[in-house]
Amino acid sequence: MKFSIRIRPANTGFAFCDEAYTNDRFFVLGAVLFAAEGPKNAAKVVEAQEDEINAIKSEYGLEGRVKWSKVPTKPGKKLEGYKAVLRFFLKQKSYFFKCMIVDTHANPLGNRKLWSGDPLIGYLKFYSVFLADGLMQRFPNYYYDITIDAYTFRDDNDCKTLERSIEGRYIRKAGPQAALSHCRLRACDEESSQLLQLTDLLVGAVGFSWNGGKERTTARAATRKQLVTLIEEELNLNLSDPTPWSKLKFNIWLLRPNPRQAQKVEQVIAIDPTSSL
Repeated sequence: MKFSIRIRPANTGFAFCDEAYTNDRFFVLGAVLFAAEGPKNAAKVVEAQEDEINAIKSEYGLEGRVKWSKVPTKPGKKLEGYKAVLRFFLKQKSYFFKCMIVDTHANPLGNRKLWSGDPLIGYLKFYSVFLADGLMQRFPNYYYDITIDAYTFRDDNDCKTLERSIEGRYIRKAGPQAALSHCRLRACDEESSQLLQLTDLLVGAVGFSWNGGKERTTARAATRKQLVTLIEEELNLNLSDPTPWSKLKFNIWLLRPNPRQAQKVEQVIAIDPTSSL
């Protein structure tokens, strides 16, 4: 009888992640998702998508990175370029976007009771919940290649801490079948990743909508609302509302922690403040 050990799931799920509005009421974590069959094909898939987005940017004269905070304040070719980048995502049947909304009034990043008011620990914990519960459990049987936008980490709490937290939480909660590794996480400068820039736009549009952007009347808000309207009309949804869990193409998840789970978290963190949620 022959035995084989599967080192990691055969197919790769890519998640390009970003966050927005850390200083506003509604903090948003989001990811653009797509898959590749087999590890040998993975790099080629990412490279092809990066090249396609870069070609769109070049066509519209968008130099450097596209970013929600840099959305043009006047109509014109560059604003149309931002729309074209969003349409790239909207037309890709195999592309998905998922985000998690955190109401920081109820669940502050700097929670004094649970993690001594350290916003970095809060950031890592919410990211762990988003990736392990919202992505890996939602779409199992993939090895996850996760890229996040570079963040101000510390030596004692860096992206490898987050990777271990995600892996541990996923194994503990999902009880997956034999596989020794389920994810790899790295931090990347948005400047060098077109897919992270795309995620920034999508996360920014959701955060803008949840934090009252649609009610603003400035020139800056007006052009941003055009991008929000483009997404809403194309997908027939409201970016200001949560979507059903079953919604795949564009999923907006409002985090509502279970009170019993929150008590359990408090007990765990009292022992180890760097542990995962």
